[in-house]
Amino acid sequence: MTNELLRHTLASIAYRFRNSIRNSNENFGTFKIAAATRTPNEIVNHMFDLLIKTQTFIQKGSFDNVKPTALDFNSEVDRFLLELNNLDNAFARNEIDMNSSKRLLQGPLLDIMSHVGQIAMLSGLNGNKIQAEDYSSAKIKAGI
Repeated sequence: MTNELLRHTLASIAYRFRNSIRNSNENFGTFKIAAATRTPNEIVNHMFDLLIKTQTFIQKGSFDNVKPTALDFNSEVDRFLLELNNLDNAFARNEIDMNSSKRLLQGPLLDIMSHVGQIAMLSGLNGNKIQAEDYSSAKIKAGI
């Protein structure tokens, strides 16, 4: 499979992200724990931005600095998951060389994974405890 590890990384991100927002409270998108922290809405918007930058890197070999428009939480989630799927399709169609793969993994993809952890933590602080799970045994496969 083309870019198997990158595609598995995206599928893992999608799986953990969905778990982190499942059963979240209605006000979750605007939940803020301190003045200097991001809301879940802002975090998901940033995660979407990282996906767009990754697509640009695949197409042009460089990252851009265009910031996406902010949306409400449900729209941010939908847009993020759609772009995650679009990136998976791009990885399925375009072989990424090893150096670029490493750069994408250590940069935007692991940054997104860190933010998924923030979303999970904020969800718990907002009254929606994430159920414990052995993620290494989860049924995750490429194709989002």
